[in-house]
Parts: sequence; C-alpha cells; structure tokens
Amino acid sequence: MDGTKVHRGVALIEVLDPLVLTEIESDPNLRMYLGDRLSERCIAVQPQAIEEVVTRLKALGHMPKVLDTAEPSE
Repeated sequence: MDGTKVHRGVALIEVLDPLVLTEIESDPNLRMYLGDRLSERCIAVQPQAIEEVVTRLKALGHMPKVLDTAEPSE
C-alpha cells in the first residue's frame, strides 16, 4: 500500500506554496469554512461551502481548480 487514504464527503484545498495556505487561513471571510490543516500544503474545507470558498479565492486573485472525484450514487 502506498500510504494514500481515501475520505468520503471531504473537501480539500491544496496549494503549491505553504505561504498561500497561511494567507487563506488568515482571511476572515474564509476562516469559518476551514477545518484542520492536514499538511503544510493542504487544509480541509466544509464541503457545503465550496462555492463560497471558490468565489472568495477568485476575489483574492487565486485561480482555484475544483476537482470532483465523488463516486456516483448507487
């Protein structure tokens, strides 16, 4: 096994530069949607707040890319 974990119902922000994540965590408009920092480049986000987070990141000049890897419901 390669150490990869799969979590369902979780949204994440992953950045290349850890300083960008620090900036995101410092933004009062985003802070309420953020969960735990999972690494120096990754933080959990409330899944129901993805639209708000993407809108705010764009307003801050970031170009977020949203990947939906949810499996179809059976």
